[in-house]
Amino acid sequence: MKRLILLSVAAAAFLAPSAALASGVVLKVQPARHLVAVARTPTRVALVHTTARLHVGQRVALTARKLRNGTLAASRVRVVGRARTVKFRGLVLARTTSRLVLSANGAVIAVHRGSRSTSSARDDEPRVGSTVDVTARIDDDGDLDEDDAALFSPTAPGGQIEGRLTIGSGTIAVTSEHLSLVLKEPAGVVLLGFATGDEVLATFSQGTDGSLTLTALSRDDNAQRADDDNGDDRGGDGRDGHDGGDGGGGGGDDGGGHH
Repeated sequence: MKRLILLSVAAAAFLAPSAALASGVVLKVQPARHLVAVARTPTRVALVHTTARLHVGQRVALTARKLRNGTLAASRVRVVGRARTVKFRGLVLARTTSRLVLSANGAVIAVHRGSRSTSSARDDEPRVGSTVDVTARIDDDGDLDEDDAALFSPTAPGGQIEGRLTIGSGTIAVTSEHLSLVLKEPAGVVLLGFATGDEVLATFSQGTDGSLTLTALSRDDNAQRADDDNGDDRGGDGRDGHDGGDGGGGGGDDGGGHH
């Protein structure tokens, strides 16, 4: 009888809806949208839908499931500590002598650089369109201060950006709090069901000339919209755009931890 009970428990666990445990460091918080970015390993960042009140720098353990647009929906969040530094990989979207703006699997992250020499174009500086591995200190206000930004690849095939949509003529713009990124629409694409002002997750490719072209667009207003069957309209060749070429890592639910 005891063996039968144990087997029944094991079978119930096997048949339960797929969810996975994951841990990491909170990299960005958007409280109005119940969306956070979590650095799960130095190369994997996940966008997570959660109503938990979190702060940059907290170490968290998540129980989450993967949504259709590649983000995660957390059913349980537990704060397990605090980090003073964080490592993540991202695509450089903009750069000044005092700040880097990067896309890490769609999350737009600003990193303060401190005082720099005026020779900002020297060869070891990360350039727009390159992929870098960032190590940053987390201050008491939750701001990120660069310790190091090591070049991973001088070019990247593309990336993702999460933000508010503006539809233009032959282009779209996706705007976060740090910048607005303009993407070309592929020939013949029709953005059915999307409107200016929507919160979206856009995937783009990067041409050899540095130009950016939309490859996939999905709604990301909340977990329900992110998991909607018709919330993912692809442009042009209909490729699956959720791989995210920005080096930020897929937002999968395989449970890889960051400690």
